[in-house]
Amino acid sequence: MYTDQKHVTSAAKQRRGFTLIELLVVIAIIALLVGILLPSLGKARDSARDVLCRSNLRQLALAQNIYATDNNGKFPPILEAAPDPETGKINMIWYDETRIGRYLPQQNDSNLLPGNVKNNTVGGGVMQCPNHPAAGRSYSMNFWAASAGSWRTGTSGTFESFAPGANPLVPQEALLGRGFDLNVDLPSKTLIMAEAWGTFRSDDTTKPRTWFTNGQIGYIGTPGLRFGGGTGLGGFAFPEVDFRLSPEWTGAFPKSYLPYYRHPRRTKEIDALKGSTNIGFVDGHVDQFSFEKLVNRATGTSTKQVLWSTLDYKMEP
Repeated sequence: MYTDQKHVTSAAKQRRGFTLIELLVVIAIIALLVGILLPSLGKARDSARDVLCRSNLRQLALAQNIYATDNNGKFPPILEAAPDPETGKINMIWYDETRIGRYLPQQNDSNLLPGNVKNNTVGGGVMQCPNHPAAGRSYSMNFWAASAGSWRTGTSGTFESFAPGANPLVPQEALLGRGFDLNVDLPSKTLIMAEAWGTFRSDDTTKPRTWFTNGQIGYIGTPGLRFGGGTGLGGFAFPEVDFRLSPEWTGAFPKSYLPYYRHPRRTKEIDALKGSTNIGFVDGHVDQFSFEKLVNRATGTSTKQVLWSTLDYKMEP
């Protein structure tokens, strides 16, 4: 069979591979495109996490509203170590399975081991901010919103509970805030739920270690101090995951009840008063605030854009 040598040679030339220079040019173009696209992809991912965090907090604020609607306008209690007649265990706190758990699914029950004397708490799912490292629960409730914030056993052995600001054992509590319910004045400015530090580690070592927020925020200090203004609230909380994950952590405690490092998320200077935090309000909406929006740096007082209670105006005119 006759083969046209000229045709074979021409076809071989047409099928030749890339030269080294051509490959380098293509690689350089791909690297340039990746360099251009990566920051945009990172911002898109951060934006998605931010939206999810606010969505979770909005669902929590809604659950609190539904609870209050079912309970004569009263939000859940925050009663540490109080005997719960419904379960026979102790603690009656908003995040219990027998309270907010009636309105939200349980997705991380590792906070307490089975058989614990305390009521189990709801974790995971909408309780998690995606920018909170190893989160089990990332949000907490304003103490002044609780239907009851303190309790005692009366002289006749009966259980007595008291609204925030009305604790007979701590008379000075009335100077720190005033309890409120679903019908509070200025519901669009009054804090009900917010991001908080994870202070408790999960007990169940068979599952990945996660961190859970405390039952309340906002009890100590003036409104501005609670947001981190002035001298802040150094020493108010236990050492926690957020700080110990940071290579810069020196054993200090947060100055504010609210963490500012999650939006945008950073892994350095996580105790710094820069960045933003998400806050949910009694009327159900959620907004994001920087430290500057919450605190007047010059005076260390609250700007009153967000209220802990109606007593804020009297505490810091």
